[in-house]
Amino acid sequence: MGGLETRTHPHPDAPLADLPLGDRIQLGHALVEWLTAEAGIDLLHIKGYAAEPGLYPAGRASTDVDVLVRPAHAARLAETLVAHGWEVTTTFRSGSVFHHAMTLWSEHWGHVDVHRSFPGIGIAPEVFFERLWDRRREWVIAAWPCRVPALDDQALLIVLHAARDPLRGSADVQSVREAVGSEKWEELEGVARTLGAGVSWAAATGQLDEWRGHPERGVWEVISRGGSRVELFRARWRASRGSAERWELLRSLLSVNRDHLRMKLLREPRTYDYAQELRSKAADVVRSVLGRRRSG
Repeated sequence: MGGLETRTHPHPDAPLADLPLGDRIQLGHALVEWLTAEAGIDLLHIKGYAAEPGLYPAGRASTDVDVLVRPAHAARLAETLVAHGWEVTTTFRSGSVFHHAMTLWSEHWGHVDVHRSFPGIGIAPEVFFERLWDRRREWVIAAWPCRVPALDDQALLIVLHAARDPLRGSADVQSVREAVGSEKWEELEGVARTLGAGVSWAAATGQLDEWRGHPERGVWEVISRGGSRVELFRARWRASRGSAERWELLRSLLSVNRDHLRMKLLREPRTYDYAQELRSKAADVVRSVLGRRRSG
């Protein structure tokens, strides 16, 4: 026998909690790959240990397994992971304002972030995934061949992700820019624009001033520099299209994200906790309104 058939797959019940985090994450990549390949689920490992050396700054460590799944396979992927010991900690709806990813946790393997879309990309998630899928290649993680995007696509994803990471984003962008060279960098910027990701690329690379008047500029300005939830709400309100989106924004402002509150408290929230969180949200709004009046 040859190829994958000769390998011993990582066992999902192995007691690995004492291994260094980096080792566990790499083994987690390998296990997720094995489970999903067996189940016929199309996914690509992205960022972190799935990226070629040099794309990230030296010493940068990954703390979770990131995958981009074919949108039609997202539910099946979640079911597969839960069946093998992972627990859902945030859903697609509660995970972020983009509703793009869900997070699962295993005491053996750590976190897995399942992306069904990628924030900042303007084309349909299905079309974007197919583009990456057609260009995919293999990258060995923990001695196991994993499906990953092409080198250029990995570089693009790292840059676009940097727009949502105010602390480490600029260093990641600089690292990619140095790794690919000036000619390839210009090509990547052109690709970003064809994918409808021009404004998120600009947010990651400090060029948002060139996008004045774009409806989503304000959203990416808040996300890329860091800002309060009220600032983000205002930016999203200005960028919203139609009454349905605005109603959803109002609903999110007046409700408490149970998953996020549970992670914040490190326990199941109680009625008192929900009340406190709602008061905190109301206080944020009041402070923001008063601040605007004083500055005006």
